[in-house]
Order: sequence, then structure tokens, then C-alpha cells
Amino acid sequence: MTISVNGEAQQDDPRPGQCLRSYLREHGHFEVKKGCDSGDCGACSVLVDGAPVHSCVYPAFRATGHEITTVSGLGTPDDPHPLQRRFVDAAGFQCGFCTAGMITTASALTPPQLAELPEHLKGSLCRCTGYRAITDALAGAVNTKKSGGAGDSVGAPAGMRIATGTEQYTMDHDVDGLLHLAVLRSPLPHARIVAIDTTAAERLPGVHLVLTHRDSPPVAFSTARHDDRADDPDDSFVLDATVRFVGQRVAAVVADTLAIAESACRAIHVEYDELPAVFDPEAALAAGAPLVHAGKTGEARIADVSRNLVAELHGGVGDVEAGLREAQASGGAVVSGRWNTQRVQANSGGRCNSWRF
Repeated sequence: MTISVNGEAQQDDPRPGQCLRSYLREHGHFEVKKGCDSGDCGACSVLVDGAPVHSCVYPAFRATGHEITTVSGLGTPDDPHPLQRRFVDAAGFQCGFCTAGMITTASALTPPQLAELPEHLKGSLCRCTGYRAITDALAGAVNTKKSGGAGDSVGAPAGMRIATGTEQYTMDHDVDGLLHLAVLRSPLPHARIVAIDTTAAERLPGVHLVLTHRDSPPVAFSTARHDDRADDPDDSFVLDATVRFVGQRVAAVVADTLAIAESACRAIHVEYDELPAVFDPEAALAAGAPLVHAGKTGEARIADVSRNLVAELHGGVGDVEAGLREAQASGGAVVSGRWNTQRVQANSGGRCNSWRF
């Protein structure tokens, strides 16, 4: 089986079920980033015969007989593609993790499609820029040479390396002896773990360690930590005997390769006692609703366990009641109502990684 990548033939056969992204990264194409693993963020975008695809959901075997182009195949730091130069000149990135996929996708857009960016670039997500700098880059704006004000705008020192995919991020290093971890996740929204049998997983060659809630330290924490620890409740454990949402961690496997770790996860047998679940915030607050954190004490800092209320915030500026009375007495307008907003957690697109040597 031959797959052509940036004009060079790759002869190795993909593993059964392997996605194109992992195949490319295993062959040294670290410019293809690992982001969401679900075809949502676009950090892994490549061109297949000139058409952009999310390589994390594109089966590697389907690339046989096709030409695959990554951002490094578009241009190099010494001979960049015009679009790569535009991203550098417009400072069209901050952390740069999404940039390789963003440029790769944008390189295939036609002028009419470029005029409708929200529609045609919606498969490429950026946490940092707010998309203004990206729009500037695609329009050919030069933001690194603006005049006026104090000093001069200086482009990112790593700008061209980011735009051409040659800048290495933490997981872009090929480390000898690197072990891989895979996580078994809950298929149920609410359940108590009755038993876990890890025997078959532990017997697989290449498996170093299998962890369950029995191995987890009894230290609760918040998955939405802010600067002030008291802002968020300590409602989670690394591994818990009770699962409270689909996808919650149930077990973890450390192995020589990710494929072995994933196979070991599939070999773990879990017996659940399924519990009633809640699926709507309003219904969760209603009397008699199933309790998500039943039995937890004040140490968890959950606002009201009996109502599934995680946190609440009350505040005002000045004497609100007096202000309302004054407005009503003077014939002024008083606007009242209920407003809802989404909960936003500004996480980066790149995975949180670190090395210890």
C-alpha cells in the first residue's frame, strides 16, 4: 500500500482502524496536530487531492492512491506559500496550534468561499484570536508594520515556523521509550461501579499498568479551576466509583503503544448499577430530581447538593431597591427579565502536556 505525502511515497500499511492523522504523525509529520479527535477543531486538516479533510476521522487506508498535502507541503520557511506569508505578516495567530490546519484548509478555498468565511472555515476552530487576525491574514492585511503609537509592532519570532508547521509543540517530539495512556470511559450518564475486572487487560503484552478507582487518591478537585480555589467546587476524583456523565473516566491503561493501551481498555470488564440521571438544568433543580452528588458534604463546596445546584452568585451595585423605587417614582423605565448565557471555559486547542526527564 502506497500513500503519497507531500510528493513522497509512504510504503507502510496503516494499522486496521488507524486514522490518517495518527498514520501521518507516526511517519514524522508532526505538523498535523492532534486536537479534538472527533473531527471538530480542524487542527489536523490536510488536503486529499486538493480537498481539505479532518485527518482524525479520515481512515488512513482510504488515502491509498491519493495525494496528501500537509501545511509543510504547501511551503517551507525559506520558500513559503503566499498564504503562509500572509499569516505571518498579519500576525494571524497567538499560540499557533490551530494555524497549520487553518492555513491548509484556507489554501483550498475559492474567492467566493473566502467571501463567506464563517461558512467555509467553520471546521477550523481558534481559541486565541477571535478570528479577527485570521480574517486579516486571509485578506492580506499587514499588521506587523502598523505605524503610530509608541514603538513598532514586532512579528512573532517563531511566526514562519508556525505557519509552515516546523515549530515543535510538546507532543511533536519523538521520545525513545515513550509510554502511552488510554482511558476507558463510561457509556452511562449515572451509575455506581459494582465491579471492575482488569485481568485480561493486564495480561496483554506491552501493558505496564492498569488503574481504577481503587488506585485513585481520595483527593477531590475541580475540573474548572480558577485563580481562586473557592470559586469552584471540589466535585471530581481522578477515578471515581460513581460515574456522573457519559465519558467520565473509569479506568486508565499505560502501555508501550497507544494501540495496545486502547486494546487493553476494551478488555476491561465493568459491572455497573445504573442510577437515575438528569439531562436538563431546569429539571435537575426541580424537587424530586435525581441527585448527581448525593451524599457529598460541605467539604466539596457544592452550593446545594439537595437541588443539584453547583454554584450561585448574587450581587449588585449600590442600593438596587432604592434605585428601582426612584426610577418608578420619576416615571423612568425599569427593565426586568431573565437572561441566560452559555458557560464558557477558555481552554486551548492543544493538549496539556509536559515532559519529565
